[in-house]
Amino acid sequence: MQQIGHILFILGILFAFVAGIGFEHPWLPAGLAVFGIFVGLVNVVDTDATKFLITGIALEVSASAFKQFSFIGAAMSDVMIFVGGALLVMAMRVLFRSALSTLWKSQE
Repeated sequence: MQQIGHILFILGILFAFVAGIGFEHPWLPAGLAVFGIFVGLVNVVDTDATKFLITGIALEVSASAFKQFSFIGAAMSDVMIFVGGALLVMAMRVLFRSALSTLWKSQE
């Protein structure tokens, strides 16, 4: 299952990049965000959480540097939407796990 998640993540990034270069549709950003959320639910296991969040944030920051270029900026914008959905899921997962573990420790 984890390998399928990794493959979906790579395919999502490739699709977002290619779609950003030559394809515009009003539903594309919403579709990429929903697919990113799905991949975030399927993809990352607990051991990869910190590495995934740091790498995803680095990708978001570095991709935003290309927004000023019209050709590659659109593609990177779509990649940021896709990765942002996956980052949202993982950040929420880590946040809730941290809050619950703190709550359980205080109950002991």
